[in-house]
This record gives sequence, structure tokens and C-alpha cells, in this order.
Amino acid sequence: MVKLLFLSAACLSSFCASAAVPERILSITPAGTEILYELGLGGQVVGVTKYCNWPPEALTKLNIGDMMHVNLEVVMRIGPDVVLVSNMNYQVGEQLKYLGYRTVTVNQDDFMEICDSMLRVGRECGIEETAKNKVAELKESVREKTVSLDEAPLRVLVVVGRDASEDGMRKIYVAGRGAFYDDLLVRSGAVNAYDSDTAYAQISREGLIRMNPDVIIELIGEHGMEAPTEDIISQWESLPDLRAAQNGSISVIKGDFTLRAGPRYPQILEAFKKAIRGGAHYQ
Repeated sequence: MVKLLFLSAACLSSFCASAAVPERILSITPAGTEILYELGLGGQVVGVTKYCNWPPEALTKLNIGDMMHVNLEVVMRIGPDVVLVSNMNYQVGEQLKYLGYRTVTVNQDDFMEICDSMLRVGRECGIEETAKNKVAELKESVREKTVSLDEAPLRVLVVVGRDASEDGMRKIYVAGRGAFYDDLLVRSGAVNAYDSDTAYAQISREGLIRMNPDVIIELIGEHGMEAPTEDIISQWESLPDLRAAQNGSISVIKGDFTLRAGPRYPQILEAFKKAIRGGAHYQ
């Protein structure tokens, strides 16, 4: 108990001394790491998670491991002035805040939250004007890429994971209206085929057939299925009653960039538009 109080006091002292521009920033959120580099703060980053793989320079930073289970001894050894957390691991942030660390939460449920998070990081790190300029550029890029909602918009299902069985269709994980992918679909001129306020949910093969979306976009991160794109498409096309399979409107987008609700939002939006409009097997 004495040791804990001593460490907390040390952390509080660090907080007071670093209230202006932080010299040591720890990021335990991939989106936060991307924001830091986008704002020109990469040089101040002293630690990241194993999931922080963009930009490539982030891979040279100290890897503190899992974003959900942070080793407090490592954090105290690093001695960060500021710690970036996500709304997905806010419990970790609350624990660090209790120990006296200054934390900044990065929210990422839609595009405006991404912009607000960039402004918050800039404000907390003493570069508010830089953040405002970057956000203005980001908004303009997204505005240029956004299309109007069609009169009869395509119903698009965003698949974020599924089981690794032979046909891979027993458990399908999809994004609902509570996920930031819904925001991307609207800006692409489409609507979410999974009409639920939940962020993510599991559906069955039967549920998929009943939903019968016009387009299916499957997102596969670097640690997802390793099968060739053609084989993944064939699994979907094995369901002849599926409208998206009949129309050849199944797209696979590979790469972790689709899993990061951050400054690369315009790149994700462009990929979604290509997948929806072109019916391409985008990779």
C-alpha cells in the first residue's frame, strides 16, 4: 500500500510538470497512435501496443503488448507525461488516471468523433492550431469523397469476422448502426443491411439469407483469414440464394487500415465506395 501511494505521488508530480507540451507520450490505442503521427508528435511517442502498426515508424517504438491488459510496471518505467486510450479500453484509462497519469480518450464511433478526438489530442499536447488545421484538411478530403444517398440505396452488409471452419459460414460477425462502418456506408450513398443499433453482432447462415443484402463487404485484417481472395469469394458464392452472390457484389478488403477509425478514414471511404459501386473484388 505504501509503495502504491509513493508511485501515485510520483505520477502526480509528473502530471503537474508536464501540463504544457508533453515530451513522453504512451499510446495504448492504434487509432491514437495514428493521430499522434498525423499531428507530428511521433517523436514524443515512447510506447505503443502490438496492434499499433501504422505508420511504419510506430513499429520502432517500445511494444508494451496488449491494449486491454497493460503492465503497470512497464508504464511506470516509461514514465509518460500523457497516455492515450480508446473508448474501447477506457477501463485501462480509468486505472491509469487513478494512479495519477494524465489520460486522453480517443473516441471513434463515427467520423465526427474522430475529428473531435484529433482536436482533443492536439489541445492536450499543446498543438491545438496544428490539430485544427489537420482536422480541416481531413474534413475537406472526406467532403470531396462523400456521395449523396441514393433514392433506392443498396443495402450493404459489413462482415468484420467469421469462423475458420471449412465453409466459414456458421458464425458471421457483422457491423451494426452503432459501429463507425455505418457512418462510412452513409457517406458512400448506401445503407446498412444489418438494421440494429448495436455496434457488432453475430448472425447465422440462416440469418444472412433472411437479410439478403445487395452487397457484402468482408474486412480482413493482417491476422485474419489467410485464404486467397478468390477462395473467400467462392465461399460466399456457394450460397445461391444470396442476392449479393447472384449479382457478383461481394468484395473483400484486406489490411488493418479498415480496422482503424482514425486519420486514414478517407482511404477507408474510398475503398468502401469502390466495393459498393464497382462490385469489384477489391483487395
